[in-house]
Amino acid sequence: MARTFRRKQERHEYYWVLHDWGSHSPYGYWVRVDPRSEKGRKALAHFHSDKAVTMGGAAPRWYRKVCDHRIRTFNDRMLRRWLDDLEFDPIFRTWHNHEANRNWW
Repeated sequence: MARTFRRKQERHEYYWVLHDWGSHSPYGYWVRVDPRSEKGRKALAHFHSDKAVTMGGAAPRWYRKVCDHRIRTFNDRMLRRWLDDLEFDPIFRTWHNHEANRNWW
């Protein structure tokens, strides 16, 4: 119920959902699918299900953890290097800007 309430006022753009890739020509072309046809209804149902993959989604948790671990390891190395040699000027990565999500796509 929370998901339905949350998405109640959302307006969707079905341009990419209702297009099918036709391969009758050597380069292929987009074929518009009628939203009331069986194929169109299936495409819309798949888009609204949790199975649909969109660019708005995040990377899987295991991949985000790996990326965050790399950043933490790099920062730990910089700190240890600075503790060993106080003349060393460390550069810490304090930003990540959702790097895992950008790299995943």
